[in-house]
Order: sequence, then structure tokens, then C-alpha cells
Amino acid sequence: MAATIKWRSLLCDYNQLQLKATLLGGQSFRWKNYKPTALDQHETEFIGVFANIVWVLRQTERELQYRIVGEQPYPNKANRDVTKSPIPEPQQPPGNVRNLAEVRLKVAEPSEYATGGELLYPASYYEQLLRIYFRLDVDLEQQYQQWIRCHEHFANSATKFYAVRQLDQDPVENLFCFICSQNNNIARISDMVEKLCRNYGEKICEHEGTCYYNFPSVSSLADPTVEGQLRELGFGYRAKYIQRSAEKILQLGDLEWFRQLCQLDYKAAHKELVSLPGIGPKVADCICLMSLGHLQAIPVDTHVFQLAKHYLPALNISKNVTDRQYVTVADKFREVYGPFAGWAQTVLFCSDLRQFRERTKRNGEREDSSKLKKKRKKKG
Repeated sequence: MAATIKWRSLLCDYNQLQLKATLLGGQSFRWKNYKPTALDQHETEFIGVFANIVWVLRQTERELQYRIVGEQPYPNKANRDVTKSPIPEPQQPPGNVRNLAEVRLKVAEPSEYATGGELLYPASYYEQLLRIYFRLDVDLEQQYQQWIRCHEHFANSATKFYAVRQLDQDPVENLFCFICSQNNNIARISDMVEKLCRNYGEKICEHEGTCYYNFPSVSSLADPTVEGQLRELGFGYRAKYIQRSAEKILQLGDLEWFRQLCQLDYKAAHKELVSLPGIGPKVADCICLMSLGHLQAIPVDTHVFQLAKHYLPALNISKNVTDRQYVTVADKFREVYGPFAGWAQTVLFCSDLRQFRERTKRNGEREDSSKLKKKRKKKG
């Protein structure tokens, strides 16, 4: 099936979006290399899931290209089978309340269905999803130039790490993914998120022997048996926080609570989030930044704390992040980089992460070389 699905595209210069760093840099945990053997970075393909759709993405110099290899219909209150009986107009739920699925998908239910049978909806729907997900309305070249003028640290990092975009994600997925992120690394978080989807989500499709699932609903994670099941799956103490946060969100109104959360200002949203089990200031800031649209939010972890020493030299004597220092670091980033400070920090984080990996690799190679020399001396 996938081989017959054609590529579609929307205009997007490569200097406005770097897929690899944006998708694999620790913002989302649903993406992986699809064809990592490609020689050129811009020809590498990535496969992942968002908005109940399985996407394959790649870039050219002028386009973001996409292929849909599986999808689910847009959720609606009436549980209409839109794949079998086309509905000309989307109906509003009772009481003139909009479809709460929009809280997760970020776009309204499409008003028409595609003809031809390859996709459920017109191409404009998928383009809208991509534009919102990658925040393509923001001129990133212009932002980079502004951030470069703000501080030399960004100027040095930006030359090595271009076009990292801040994703605008499903707040339900984002919240539970970052509960998984505590004291964890990207590979292990991705594994946990996959387990959540496989065990509690709905299957979207099977593609080339791999099954793809959407991210679970809050209600599916709220059942009291979930904590024990997640512990068996290797989630450790995070199992309790996932189940209890889901349970509390359900009591607060589920997607209606998320809808109201999205309407709060940054400080109010942050305060609401830290009232949930297992969510501290850093995880709350991740959610504010990555799915609630508060681009001034600064999640301060050990990496960001080290970066902050370029701006606050007095931190050099500190090893751990205190509550007071957390606020000081976040306020300093906002002072330097302004209303998009969280996005600027994401670029710096990705740059630092790559440099850390390169240093680790070099140190490993030196260690291997040193061991080899010692072996040769013993033999000699």
C-alpha cells in the first residue's frame, strides 16, 4: 500500500526547518529515522505519528515533503463512520460546544472529505496540521538573526545548528511523555512512550511489518490497574505518576480541563500543571513550551543549567539547581531572548546535546586507542 502513495509537498526552505534536530532532539518521542542510509541529510526520511496519522517526512531545498501511510478519522461526538458515509457538514456537539478533539489535534474537524480514496481529507487539512505542528508561520531566519544580536553564545551555537523549530504538540501526549522523561534519556523515553501507545492506544495501521498506534486517551491511563501494569513494563516510580495524573485530570474534566488550560496565561497554566502528581517546575515548563504555546517558558535541567553559566558566571560555583536558581536562570533567559526565549533555549539545548555526544564519542575513541596502546606494550 505504502509504495503506491504519492509524495505531497508544501513550500518550506531548508533554512527554515531542520527535520533531524527538530524531530529527534528531545521534543517529541514518536519519530525515528526511516531511511538513515541516505547520503545527504536533506534526503533522509523520518517516520512518526501525530494527529492520529502516520507520516513519512523528508526535505528538499525548497519543500517539506510528506507521505501518509496510515490515518484514523477525525474523532467526533457522534462516532460517525466517516470512511463509509461522507458527511457534507461537521455537526456541532450538543450545547454548541466545539469538538474537544481539537484540543489535541490543534485544528478543527474538516468540513469535507477527499475524493479519490487515497486519503480521508483534502491535502489542505494535512498541510494545516504540518504548518501548526512545525509553527511554520514563524520566520525562523528572522528569529535567529534577532537571537544572534541578543548574545554571542547564541551566535556561536547558531552557526553550527540551524533551523531548529519548536514543535506545537498534543498537550495530552506531551504531558505524559514528559512525566516519563524524569531522570531519563531520549532513547529510553522513546521506548516508554512506544509502550504506552502499544498497550493503551489504538492501532492506526501496519506499515512494512511495524504496527503504529495513536497516543492513549487520558481515561485509558486512569484505570487503577495501570500503575501495576506500567511497573511490569519497566516504568518504575513514573508508573504511579502517570496513573494518578490521568485519574486527577479525568476528575477535573478530561479534555475540557485541557481546553481551559490552553486558555490560561503562562503563570496560571504552570501553577495548574504542578498541582498534578509527578509534575514539578521543569516538566510543567516543558508542557507550557511544547504544547500550550507559552514560548517564554524555560525548562531548566542540568544541561540548561550548564548553558546558563554563559549568562550568569556566578553559577560556576554551583553543582545542583536549587528552586531559587531555577527561577533566576529562567528569568535571565527571558531577559536576554525575550518572548520566544524558550525556543531560543531549545536551539541551544540541541546544539549542546550534539556537542556533548561528539565529545563523548571522541573520548570513547581516545579511551579505545589508549587501551590498544597498552595492549601492544604488554605484548612487546
